[in-house]
Amino acid sequence: MDASHISMPFLALILAADIAITCRHSWQEWKGKGAPLWRNFGAIVGLDISDGWGFLIFTVALTLTMSVIGFVGILGALGPACAAFALGMLIGARVSDTLVSHVLLHQVGYRPNPGLSSSGLYVIEALVIVWLLPDRLTAGWDLAMAGLIAGAVMFIVVLPGLWLLRLVFPSRVRTAWTRWQSMPSWALKK
Repeated sequence: MDASHISMPFLALILAADIAITCRHSWQEWKGKGAPLWRNFGAIVGLDISDGWGFLIFTVALTLTMSVIGFVGILGALGPACAAFALGMLIGARVSDTLVSHVLLHQVGYRPNPGLSSSGLYVIEALVIVWLLPDRLTAGWDLAMAGLIAGAVMFIVVLPGLWLLRLVFPSRVRTAWTRWQSMPSWALKK
């Protein structure tokens, strides 16, 4: 399918769905079972992330970042090169978030995992983007691939990055979450 044949109202509908999926997923990660996602991630590496910073980074900043990436890629307002990079980044981020932050952690025993149930929508969205907007991706294939890598890396580095923050904030280091066990009580604080 050629995006030049897709009307602006239909592109706006695709963008609205993208933002709705982002917001639903972010809401689940914030209000999901157990604890917000930043507490889950902090527990996995043994780092007590404050709720203020966790909410700001994992909920607000990430939601805004993913929405802007969707806007640039889907509407193509900044030209074909930016659209190709942004769509690649959107696809890479969606698939990486699903696999690394949710499916893998769930499979290796870190449960509950807030956001797991909505992460399947991310894979569906990535497939729909490839199906509906292939010309945007192929218009700058090298940029789309660079975006795909950037989007994937955005989620692959989260846990190693948090682990490294233990060195910067030693007073926030706690006992790490043991797989297949309950989340540590320090991470469940209300």
